[in-house]
Amino acid sequence: MRTELFYRVNKLVEEELTLYRDLENLVDIEEIKVRESDMEGLLDVLQQKQSVISLQETLLERWNQISSGLGIAEGREGPVFWNAVATSVGERGYNQIVGNIDKIRELGQNLLDREGRIRQNLEENLAEMRKTLLSMGRNRVAMKGYSQGVASSI
Repeated sequence: MRTELFYRVNKLVEEELTLYRDLENLVDIEEIKVRESDMEGLLDVLQQKQSVISLQETLLERWNQISSGLGIAEGREGPVFWNAVATSVGERGYNQIVGNIDKIRELGQNLLDREGRIRQNLEENLAEMRKTLLSMGRNRVAMKGYSQGVASSI
């Protein structure tokens, strides 16, 4: 059981770490699309991110299966789960798993921070785009009024 549980938990952790790195790459692209005001490209990246998030949700179900297999009601975020894993896989296995969990948490926090900055940049870009569109609308109205004035004076 000890080796099998270590393998299953470690595999999940490695898969999750890979998904977070995939998200990190997509956030890099997202940042560029926002900076370039490429809304079509941004929508494409957001769809790709949603696919990765769906895969993360599937992993969560697998974590819950491990929790159930250990006879624990709480999920992987609770201390009871990690105490059971530590007892089952031994100190060395536990330390390896937790090291990767720490990497996941750090990556996740960095991604959340970057997403906040990207969202702020997007909002600023959208505000600027609105101003431009509004200005264009006013210019059209002014031009139309000018054209009508010129035509009526002829």
